[in-house]
Amino acid sequence: MASSFLSSTRTVLGTFALAKLAYNTATLLWIHLLRPSQLPKYAHAKPSSWALVTGSSDGIGLELARELLAQGFNIFLHGRNASKLEAVKHTLIQAHPTRLIEIIVADASDPNLDYASIARRVTSTPDSGSLTILINCVVGITTTPMFVPLDALPGPAIDANIAINARFPTRLTTALLPVLKRNSPALVINAGSYAGVFGMPYIATYTATKAYVHTFTRALRAEVECDGFGSDRQGGGVEVIGSLIFDTATSRNEAKEGGLGFMKVTAQACARGMLGKVGCGETLVAPDWRHWVTANAVLCLPEGVARRVMFPELRARREEERVRLEGEGKKSL
Repeated sequence: MASSFLSSTRTVLGTFALAKLAYNTATLLWIHLLRPSQLPKYAHAKPSSWALVTGSSDGIGLELARELLAQGFNIFLHGRNASKLEAVKHTLIQAHPTRLIEIIVADASDPNLDYASIARRVTSTPDSGSLTILINCVVGITTTPMFVPLDALPGPAIDANIAINARFPTRLTTALLPVLKRNSPALVINAGSYAGVFGMPYIATYTATKAYVHTFTRALRAEVECDGFGSDRQGGGVEVIGSLIFDTATSRNEAKEGGLGFMKVTAQACARGMLGKVGCGETLVAPDWRHWVTANAVLCLPEGVARRVMFPELRARREEERVRLEGEGKKSL
C-alpha cells in the first residue's frame, strides 16, 4: 500500500515537473525568440508619435532612445546634465536627421520637482505630435563606490536612492498617465531588475526600490485594466510592462571575464529586448533570454543556497571596484 502511494506520488510530481519544464521552454522560445514585438502599434499618432525615455543620457536609456528613433519615434531625452544631453542630442540627430529630439532637464532626486511642467512640456511638441510611450529607465545608485554595506551608507545617499528609483517614476507616471490615456493606444515600460527579486548584498536600497517598481507595475496594470483602460480596450488603452533586467554592461557595471560575465548582455541588446517584449502579455519579463535563463536557474534553488551562490560574485565585484577606485585615486566610503 505504502509502495503504491509513493509510486503514485512520484508519478504525479514527475508529471508536474515535466509540465513546468515544457511550459518554461515554450515561454522561452515564444517570448524571447519567436514572437514579434507590437511596438509599431504605438507609432499611430498624427503627425508623429513621441516617446519620453528617462535616464537617456547614457547606458540602457540612451540605447532605448536610439532604437525608438530607428523605429520612427521622436524622442524626449531626459537627464539632469544639460550639456551632456545636448551632446547626446547632437550625436543622435547626426544618425537620425529626419527625427525630432527634445530635451528635458530634471533632477530625479529633487523633492520639489515640478512634474506638472514636464506634463505640459510633452504636450507641446514642436510638430504637434503626441506622446504615446513613457519609459521609466532612470537608475540611481548615487554612491561611489557602488557596492556599499547598508550600515556604511550616509542617510542622504539612502534618501536619494529611494527618490530616484521609486518616487520619481511614480510621480512622473502619475503626471503623464492622463496624457497617455488621451493619446492611446499608449505604452508604459518600467525598468525593473532581478536584483529586486533576489535581494542582493551591498546594494540593499537599490534592490528594495526595484522590488517596489515591480509591485507598482503590477498594480498600475491592474488598475488601468480594472478601469476598462487596459491594452485590450477597443480603440486602444494603456499597456503597462516591467522589464526584469539582470546583468547588463554599462559604465557602472563593466563587462568582466569569469563568474557570470558570460551571461552579461550589452546595453544595446537589453534595450532591444525591452522593446521586443512589448505586447507579450506578461507584466514582468526579462528583456534577454540569457537574463531569463540565469535568473530562473537561481530561483530554482533553495533561498539559502541561492544566497551562497551570489556571495562570491558580489564580494568579487566589490573588491574589483575598490581596487579600481584606488587605482584612479578616488576616495571610497
